[in-house]
Amino acid sequence: MIELPLFPLKTVLLPGNKLSLKIFEPRYVDMIAQCMREDSRFGVILIYKGDEVSADAEFYSIGTTAQIDDWQDRSDGLLGITVLGVERFEVIDTHTHSDGLTLANIEILIEPEFTEIPEQFDYMRELLEHIIAQDAKMKIETSDFSSIMYQLIYQLPLDTNLKQRLLEVPDCHDRAVILHAELIRLGIIQYVKPGSEDADYD
Repeated sequence: MIELPLFPLKTVLLPGNKLSLKIFEPRYVDMIAQCMREDSRFGVILIYKGDEVSADAEFYSIGTTAQIDDWQDRSDGLLGITVLGVERFEVIDTHTHSDGLTLANIEILIEPEFTEIPEQFDYMRELLEHIIAQDAKMKIETSDFSSIMYQLIYQLPLDTNLKQRLLEVPDCHDRAVILHAELIRLGIIQYVKPGSEDADYD
């Protein structure tokens, strides 16, 4: 097991995706400073009861490790950071530091290094390309099925609790089945025939 400081939030961080944060509470300012000194990570995990400034907020047991990717001193005097989601983890147990920071013993949830996209879900890559086509700074740099799904989940207007549910699913194919059903429910997929090269998206 690994000990990791936790940053409970009202949002879900997914592996391979970035998240911008404003840091103002002393416990998190100190945590970020230590992570920057040691080039170490912290854990982002979704709150289901309480709020982000509460020391006794209740959160899910599955989260994502975060690596600091960039930082800046903001004009409002706060510290701004951008983090990159790296790996899923599961909280085994927690304890609270004297300053209110939650520390957790965690287990990293290992995923396959590479998974081919099954033919019936190949449209997900096309859908992601369709979504990011208007942003010249973005491009798909992988053909790994799991990575593409995490990017798609990040880009889509999905409910936070659904994003958490998808994060918790251990198997890539099972995650795709749930996401596929949600895309149909939202009307994002108008028609997709297995094995067809044609797909229409809203």
